[in-house]
Formats: sequence, C-alpha cells, structure tokens
Amino acid sequence: MNTLWAKDTGETIFEHTANVVGTANKICSGLPFPDNERKQLSVALSLLAVFHDLGKAATGFQNSLRHKKGWGHRHEIISTAIANILVPEIPKEALFAILTHHRSIPESITTKREKCLPLNELPFDGDTPAWDQMIMECLQNWDALRELLLCFTKLCPLDIPAYLRFNGLGLPEIVLHRVHQKKMAGFNRRNASLLRGLLVSADHIASAHQFDLPIVPVQNDFRPVIYHHELKDQNILPFQERCAETEGDAILKAPTGSGKTAAILLWAVKNQVSNGRLFYVLPHTASINAMYRRLQKIYGEIAVGVLHHKNAASLYHMFESDYPSIEAAKLAKTISALARELYHPIRVTTPHQILRVALQGKGWELGLAEFPNACFIFDEIHAFEPLLTGLTIATVKWLKTMGAKVLFASATLPSFLESILKTECCIDYGQVICPDPGNAADKAVLNKLRHKVEIRQGSLLANIDAVIHEIKASDKTALIICNHVATSQIVWARLNAVFDGVLLLHARFNAEDRFRIESAIQGKKPPRILVATQAVEVSLDLDYESGYIEPAPADALGQRLGRINRKGSRPPAPVVIFKEPSAVSKGRPLYLPYDKEVTEKTVSLLGDIRFLTEKILTEIVNDIYEGGYHGEAKNDYDKGLKNQTIANFDENIIAGTYRDWVENVIEGTDGQFEVLPMNLYERYVDLKKAGRYLEARLLLVPVQSRQINKLYREGVLSWDNDIDEYRTTLQYSSKSGLSLSQQEENIF
Repeated sequence: MNTLWAKDTGETIFEHTANVVGTANKICSGLPFPDNERKQLSVALSLLAVFHDLGKAATGFQNSLRHKKGWGHRHEIISTAIANILVPEIPKEALFAILTHHRSIPESITTKREKCLPLNELPFDGDTPAWDQMIMECLQNWDALRELLLCFTKLCPLDIPAYLRFNGLGLPEIVLHRVHQKKMAGFNRRNASLLRGLLVSADHIASAHQFDLPIVPVQNDFRPVIYHHELKDQNILPFQERCAETEGDAILKAPTGSGKTAAILLWAVKNQVSNGRLFYVLPHTASINAMYRRLQKIYGEIAVGVLHHKNAASLYHMFESDYPSIEAAKLAKTISALARELYHPIRVTTPHQILRVALQGKGWELGLAEFPNACFIFDEIHAFEPLLTGLTIATVKWLKTMGAKVLFASATLPSFLESILKTECCIDYGQVICPDPGNAADKAVLNKLRHKVEIRQGSLLANIDAVIHEIKASDKTALIICNHVATSQIVWARLNAVFDGVLLLHARFNAEDRFRIESAIQGKKPPRILVATQAVEVSLDLDYESGYIEPAPADALGQRLGRINRKGSRPPAPVVIFKEPSAVSKGRPLYLPYDKEVTEKTVSLLGDIRFLTEKILTEIVNDIYEGGYHGEAKNDYDKGLKNQTIANFDENIIAGTYRDWVENVIEGTDGQFEVLPMNLYERYVDLKKAGRYLEARLLLVPVQSRQINKLYREGVLSWDNDIDEYRTTLQYSSKSGLSLSQQEENIF
C-alpha cells in the first residue's frame, strides 16, 4: 500500500486516525452523562474519527506534505463525501461534524474573524470546478485509499466498494446557511454542535500525543487529602462541616484566612456526580495561578488545568525552573492548549472563560460536554464588575438547566448581592453558610481581632515621611497598598531610597517580571516591605504585620486587610487607612477606580472603630451598599442579567459558528493592550529570531485600552509593522514597571 500521510511530522493517516479513535473512546468514557449515552456517543465519535481525515488521501494533499506547500483545498469536504458514500444511514449531524471540524460554515456579511469553509468547494451550485478537482485527486489515490479503508474495518464495520461514486455531502445547503439553518427540520443543532466539539477536541488531543487522559477524580476519595492540605489535619470548624453536608446550590460567607477554600472543596465532595467536572472561578489571574498550584497538590498535576488569556505565559514561568527554556516553552504551549480541550477534569479559570461558552464564543461547543452536572465555584463574586455579575448570574441560571451545582463564595458579600443571588439563582435561606456566632469555634473566627485601625488625615503621599519614620522605628513587616500604579511607583521610589529589598507589585509589569515578583513575595523569605496596588487583593497568600492603605470601599478594604495578620494568630496588627487618595484631578482628590461616595462613607464609618473584626466589617459593607446597584452600575447589571444569547441559548445555536463580538467584548485581553518598551526591543527581536516566541511575549507590558489614544497623541506609542506589536518610548524598569509619567503628571 502506498503510504498516506496525515501530517508533515511523518504520521500516517492510519496512525493518526487510530490515535483519534482511541482518544475519542477515552473522552466519552469520562463524560458526565448516563452510561447508555456515553456508549452511544463513543460509537458515534469513533465513526467520525475514522472518516475525519480521509480527504487527505487526495494526491494534491499528499504532494503538499511532501513538498511543504499548501494544497489550497479543504480535505474535510472530501472526508464528508466519503462518509456519505460508505455509511448511507449516517445522521446529518455526524456528517456536519466531519465537515466543520476545522472550519466554520461559509461566511456571511456579518462574519469577521472566523475561518470558514469556501463556498466554491461545496457541491451545491452546479458548476463547481474546485469540487471536481478534489474528487479527481481523491480517485487518483483510490487504490491506496481502499487499502486504508480495509484497515479501518478493524476499527469499525465498513462495506468497502470496488470503486467510489461520489454523491455530494449528504447535507442540504440550508444546513450551512447562517440565517436559514434554524429552519431545517430534522436537524438537531445542539447534537451537531456537541459532536463537532467532541471530534475537534479528540483530534487536538491526539495530535498533541497526549494519550493518557486524566480520570475524573472521585471527590469523596480526596476528603482526607483536603483535610491534610487545607485544614493542616486540624479539627474541622462547624461552618466547614456544614459546607461538607450541604447538597445543592449554596452561598458561603467566610472571612479571609478562616479556611474558606477547605469549606469550598468539601462542598464539592458532597455535590459531585459520576464524572462530574469541577470549575473553580476567580476574578484575577494572579489568584488563579495560586489556586492552580494549590489544587494540584490535592488532585495531582495532570487532573488540574489553568485557563485564562495568559495561561501559556503563566505555565512557562512555572516550568522554567525545572526545564531548559525551549523545552519549558514547548511544554507550556501544550498544557495551555489542553486546558481548552476535554482534558483536565478540574479547571481553575476566570469568569470570562465560562461566559465564552454561554455567549457562544470560540470553542463554545465543549461546554455542552463538560458543563452538565458539573460543580461551579464562583469565588469572590463581590469583586466582579456589575456587568460581569449580571452575565455570571444569567449563566448560572443556564448552567442549572443542565444539572450543574453552583457555590458562590465571598469573604465580604454585601446583603443586597446575597439577596440577588438567592432570588435569581433560587438558593434557599437554609443554603447560606457562614460561621455561626452561636457556636464557640465559629464565633472565634468572626470575633477574631486581627487589625487595629487608624484613620489618618490627608493622603499617603502627603504622609510619606511619617510612614518612613514609623517603619524605621518598628521591626514589623509592612504592606503599603495604593489605588493607582503611579502612586505605587512614587511610594516605592521613596521607600527604596531608604530601605533595602523593597518590592513593588502592580499591573504594569511585563509577565516575566511580574512572575518573578509574585514568586519572591510568596516565597519562604518575602520582602520586609511590599508596595502594591489592588494586585494583592485577591487570593495571594501574604501575611504582613502592619499596613498603610489608601482609601477604598469596605469590601475592597476587606481583601486588602486579608493580607495583614491573615490568620489572626498574632495580636491585632496596626493598619493606617488614609482619609484621601494621593491622586488628584483638577485640584481634587481622584477616587477612581472606586465610587467617591461609597469610599468616603467607608472611611467615615471606620473612624469610630479601633479594633476591627469580620463581624464589624460585614456590617459596614452592608451599610455602604444598602441601596444595591444604582445608576450606570444598575444599567450594566441589568444588561448582563437579561442577555438574550444566554437566556435563549438553544434557540440561538447556529451549529458550526461562533460569535466574533464575544472575543472582543467579553474575553479578549480584559480591556488591555500589550506594548513593548524600546529598552526591551532588541531582546524581543532576538528571541523571536531564535524561535522562542513565548519568551518574547513575556516582555510585553499590559496597558489599559482607555490609555492607548492618549499615548498615541503624546507621541510615545506607535505600531511597529516589523514585529506586529505596539512599541513605546516610555521608561520601563524591571523594578518599577512601565511609567506613564508623561500622561499621569496631570493627576499627581
């Protein structure tokens, strides 16, 4: 038999197909469906796997591999036609999955970024020379293809004819029409999408040669491991025990450092069904990376995946200490790609990645296979913006229709938001879990005196000399948290001129430096003094002995205070909260990104308090948010909650497509552009020339999209066609990050 190749790596069509069939069977065995459905899907998916690449037998494709040049045609079109010939009873949904496993259905005037099947190669409009050419090239290799098909009879029963007589695709043209597909009777768009997603994922995983798919962990088996890692083998607290006994959707309110994560995982133990996945959702990439490593210690490395828009860079940083840089980059790319497939049964992710499925963004079909009967944990939901909160709640209502169980967790959950969650998500009062003040052990958590608060007149920058003097006179470690990057850079520069080893953390470092700084502050010997922005607010496991904090709403302050005397194992830590922000605009204090009225009310209420407990902080949170969302925030929340794509998910399905705008508005880069500082330009170019693309991208610095136009006008930012990136002449330092001083001097 003439060898028929599937890839330019030397893998034959038979080898690749056998790998995809094996991977498909493993995927189906781990799906969260009843046994009979899993078996039916396994048979169907194996058949799709057998046919999905047969079009590559065409002489043109084979020649393209040998000569390293493109064929110019779509092999999956011929694959579909062959399946239509050899399996007359094959469902239209299966043929559709084969046809679209690489490309979306043909484009329309609304299509923007999708790669689509070419209309001129589809046999619908009479005179189709491209189709005729592909058929001819396939028949030129018929002898080799027939021998290959005979080999495939070992994988599935096939009646191989002596000669192929093509008879179209077996699909009506309307199925490939974006506007009219919904009118096609007898075509199940959801099933077609599910089969397509399963086939694509099996193909991708097999192509990556990752054949040892992790088995879905049985959560109940990990209860002792959770006790060991999260409770440190200490006695379980009553609120944690209640979480472990709660079945169904719930709300968990527990202070930072009280063992909230242990309670969350014990809830998952109680609520997992057979093959049920676990999705742990957090609002920030830093907290996601930390939780990823934390869960790997419990469930093992292969079972846990991390998913956010910079997961490849994060994984590279984790691997680079154990592997040479090129190998670390290759491994990071592989693992980050697997996080988007049906591979890891436990995923730590941003809410955007869940919304990407609910809003039918790229790759949304996999949610149909993973989301049913899964456990979803939305941690720190109080930190979500109103639009994101509304979209998340709308998504939860959709998830519940598939049998998913949901836990909302927060250290400082306002009563109005708790009421919204209970009403919209149908969570009973009895399913709200928090430390019980009537129980001695839980009461100790609520009444633990962790902070001694002082409200100081003026701003942090106005008091910087006094702050330096106080840190000098003390032997305590100190955490200084600022509201703006520019403030943090100025404060750091002042402190760094006096003290050794002061570190700075904010959002305007490139990934390479940010990973280094995060590792240092979470290492065995963290810096005595850390200056930071909101980047430290969520889930970073820090425990400083004193603090100086710019004003913020009570819920944000709760997160900041959670990095100071975290466990409450020491006497109350001194914390200074300044009455005014350091940034000014037009001569007035600039409270953004926070609401001025809410922030001022928080500071006013704290003025009467000396020793702060979780109970008091919760009361303040409820007081300042008594009216709930209002104004623009209310409009954003309602817009998200009433999103019609989510509310009418099945009705809105157009199989073989995804929604372009989702990537731009919801996922994208979370409102950021990446720019290359000129002092890193030469290194960036050298890395790209060496083929070390991932390492090169680690040098790019995120900048908020709202700042881009200003930087353009100031002449410090431009697009570089040679590297296809923005470059900037603004100063960048590995210690202080990117300075926007030319832009920010107007507000300081």
